Amino acid sequence: MGLLFRKDAINVSTIVGASGFLVSGILLTHLFRYFILRFHWLKLKVVPLIPLVLAASILMGVVFLISEYAVDLLLDQYVDTIDFWSRSIKQLFSFSIYFFFWSVIYFGFHFFERARDEEIKNIRLTSSKNEVELLNLRTQLNPHFMFNSMNSIRALIDEDPARAKSAITKLSNLLRSTLLAGKKDLLPFDEELEIVRDYLDLEKIRFEERLDYDIEIEPDLQKRPFPPLLLQTLVENAVKHGISNLSAGGEVKILAHASDEKMIITVTNSGSYRQGGKRKSTGIGLENSRKRLSIMYSGRAKLKIGNESGIVKAQIELPL
Repeated sequence: MGLLFRKDAINVSTIVGASGFLVSGILLTHLFRYFILRFHWLKLKVVPLIPLVLAASILMGVVFLISEYAVDLLLDQYVDTIDFWSRSIKQLFSFSIYFFFWSVIYFGFHFFERARDEEIKNIRLTSSKNEVELLNLRTQLNPHFMFNSMNSIRALIDEDPARAKSAITKLSNLLRSTLLAGKKDLLPFDEELEIVRDYLDLEKIRFEERLDYDIEIEPDLQKRPFPPLLLQTLVENAVKHGISNLSAGGEVKILAHASDEKMIITVTNSGSYRQGGKRKSTGIGLENSRKRLSIMYSGRAKLKIGNESGIVKAQIELPL
């Protein structure tokens, strides 16, 4: 651009000078890019980024100005000492503007890319949430669950009316909580626990002494944000594919604690886990749960399940 608008004649010296200008600019912006990536500037918000970009642009302008004078010396071009400082200030301002606009274009491109990635992520998460809600509602409202729950409650009406009334309340709470929870990104962990308790209490009416459960939660974790219906899925799996298959029944135990900046939730149940075995889908399923965690926490959350010391152990790890 400088050569196109140059007023005096273009010769070998001016072409070499313009080439040096171009190469120096490319090298310095590559160096600038290295430091941007090295210190994770792309992860910063716009407001704290502005002073850093301004300071970096001025610094790069100084380095570029020094490189320009170095090229002039190599080409034996005369530098007017009388006008040296005035010329240097003007050039420094001009070069800093170059680097500032380069930064605007560079960061603007990456912010646009990041916004697009976030939009795609939100679309995937919304899709996953809808799938979670629909599949979970289908599970909670399926005829088998309703039939078993209502039969259990009906058997209690004459035998223990107060307990039957409580069971109806729990069933109502479970269905309402499931409906509301499926529409949220996150909910307090203690609300998820209420859903799980209502579910286990209803199942305990049906299984009676064949089902025991225990919940141990660190108090500091009760208000932590948690993906809705995720723990419910693991507990439902534990009852359907563990306790219900054992003639003597068993116990479901839920533990939650914090360790190494992680929230670790463990669900254990009597029985054995057969990976890849053919069985009916339960709730949103383990694979869908893993998919949700991957989307919501960008690979920083884990869900694993397996056999350990004669019991089935499922564990969720979420970053705090």
